[in-house]
Amino acid sequence: MRSLRFGLAAIGAAAALAVAAVGLRPAQAADPAPVQKERLATMKAINQAMREIKVYSGKGDFAKVAASATQVAELTAKIPGLSPEGSNLGETRIKPEVWKNFAHYKELAEKGVSAAKVLVQAAGKKDRAATLKTFSDLANACTACHEPYRVPKKGD
Repeated sequence: MRSLRFGLAAIGAAAALAVAAVGLRPAQAADPAPVQKERLATMKAINQAMREIKVYSGKGDFAKVAASATQVAELTAKIPGLSPEGSNLGETRIKPEVWKNFAHYKELAEKGVSAAKVLVQAAGKKDRAATLKTFSDLANACTACHEPYRVPKKGD
C-alpha cells in the first residue's frame, strides 16, 4: 500500500513538473499569421509612441509624455503573448532565439514595462531631468531586448 501511495505521489509530482515546464514555454500558434500581424502592429505602435515621447520631452509636454509612456507600458506587456512559437513568418524581424530563451524574453519585456511606468511617474512630477533620464532608461530596456531577439534592418 505504501508503495502504491509513493507511486501515485511520484506520478503527481511528475505531472506537476510537466505542467510547470509547459508554463515556461510560449504557446504554439495554430495560425501564426494573425498573431504575427498583431505583433508587428504592436511594435510599430511602440515605435511611434517612443518617437512621441522624444518630441514631447523636448517640448516639456509632460502630460503627453505620460500618455505615450502609458501606451508603451501597455503594449510592451502584450509582447510575450504575441510571440507564440512558430510565428516568425512574413514581415517580421523576430529571431528563433526567442523560443530558445522565452523566459529571458519575457523578463526583458517586463523590464520594459517597468521602465515605461517609471517614466510615467517622472513625467507626472514634471521633472524634466528625471523624464529625460527615465526615457533613456526605457530606450535602453527596448534595446536590451532588440539586440538578442530582433534581426537588424538591412543597413543597420
